[in-house]
Amino acid sequence: MTTEPRPMLTRNRLPIPPALEALAARLGALPWWIIIIGIGLLLAFLSFLNNDLYRRALRFVTDDPAITTTRYAEVAYDLSDGRRVSGILIAQDEAMVSVMTQAEVLVRLPGEDYDAAGLTCAAGAGDACGVGASVSVLRTKIEGYLLLEDLGKYQLRLADGTTVDVRKFTVDQAAIQRTPENCIANPNATCFAQLPLLPGAAENRLSGTVTESIGGTLVIQTVPPIIETLPRTGIARTLRYIPGQCALNNLSGCNEGIFLTLGVTLVAFVFACLLGLGVGLMRISKNPILYHFSTVYVEVMRGIPMLVIILLVGFAIRPWLRDEFPLTVGRIQLGVGILAAIFIALTAYRNLPLFKVYPGEILRPALTAAIIAVVIIAFLGLLGGSYVDPNTGLTRQNSDFPNEVGGVFGLAIGYGAFLAELFRAGIQSIGKGQMEAARSLGMTYVQAMRQVILPQAFRVVLPPLGNDFIALLKDSSLITILAIAEMTQRARIFAADTIRPFEAYITIAVLYLVMTVTLSFVVRVVESRTALPK
Repeated sequence: MTTEPRPMLTRNRLPIPPALEALAARLGALPWWIIIIGIGLLLAFLSFLNNDLYRRALRFVTDDPAITTTRYAEVAYDLSDGRRVSGILIAQDEAMVSVMTQAEVLVRLPGEDYDAAGLTCAAGAGDACGVGASVSVLRTKIEGYLLLEDLGKYQLRLADGTTVDVRKFTVDQAAIQRTPENCIANPNATCFAQLPLLPGAAENRLSGTVTESIGGTLVIQTVPPIIETLPRTGIARTLRYIPGQCALNNLSGCNEGIFLTLGVTLVAFVFACLLGLGVGLMRISKNPILYHFSTVYVEVMRGIPMLVIILLVGFAIRPWLRDEFPLTVGRIQLGVGILAAIFIALTAYRNLPLFKVYPGEILRPALTAAIIAVVIIAFLGLLGGSYVDPNTGLTRQNSDFPNEVGGVFGLAIGYGAFLAELFRAGIQSIGKGQMEAARSLGMTYVQAMRQVILPQAFRVVLPPLGNDFIALLKDSSLITILAIAEMTQRARIFAADTIRPFEAYITIAVLYLVMTVTLSFVVRVVESRTALPK
């Protein structure tokens, strides 16, 4: 009995026009990941432009940089004549410095915000009060966007962008007008409020000098600036110098927010590379002491979370260095010297039969170990010793380093282990014949490694090295646990102040994404230009 095969059912497909098929192929070839990320970033930056809260968050986490500034630093000087001067450094040159010991306070009063009939000045009343006249005026109301309201005050953003605090006992509470009606204070600045001021409150009467008078609007200088110019030769001691506003002409003030994030990342990565290269070379060494020491470091550091390493450095090692290290530094130096002596003795014992033929096999490692030991002992002496601060005249311990240094060393120590394995793999990827050929030409091991092996290994490890730099940039946010004012910490402060965490954290997420995408593109370009020929 035979059965005939059943005919296959075929689905009739509609013919696709060639033009549509070509368009679909072109669309499929587009780098959609770049397009999607670009559209997201474009929408985010449009929010920065159109939303007041996003703009404030962006300025806050980036340390609000300016083009130029006259607020260079907050200073305090002891003068040779016995006086002490403190304030804002606003000008300086090789011979003189100018310090604003009292800041200027200006109040802008639109015509409808004060009682023109009650305006008095030295020249009389009313229109006679021009620029330069001393005036006394009763402020009748103040209006702006209501940002914050608590039991004792209102916080308003005025039309000129300044933020002021108004105490509630100076305001007529029953006559307050809000737009929209019954709106409440919020950081988005959507609640416009007019606060009628009580005429009997002394704080509502302003006295000062008119600096500007246009169309009924007065700008009154209620507190004049006091500027003192000092010769540098008259400054006996600098008690305080805290960098001021971040600007192109005052880069020392750019030490918080995104600038601190980038600075910590760059410095930590440099130290991590140096540490990783040294440990990576020890990992391929035939010396058992170097090999086992480096292996213990790599396995331990890679097995501990980065956050825990930073906590150990910041809250355990740093206090120990400050309090206990100066008392034990002598014994640690002695231990380093003993280890160096043991290493030299073992090297000499193992290579003693070759001393007459190859004296360098003993002399080179012995000299290297002696130099490293001397450098470490000297560094420990500087770290554990004390010094006299020239600015304050106080005796300080060198080991009391700031939190930023703790964050840098925590990241460097943690990432040094990963980079050590990276360098080890890169070096071992170069064929052994390269080293044998270099040694046969008369090169020493160090010369062969420096001139032949490492340049080739560097080209191999460059792409993953760039990826680790990007990872370090992201992990730099972990140092916020040490209360360091980098970008994430600034976002936390902004979120706490405004009670709006969404805008704060979206802002830093966008900034991190911009930096990492840019660095990823740079890594791709470098990788394509340094790739070994296939």
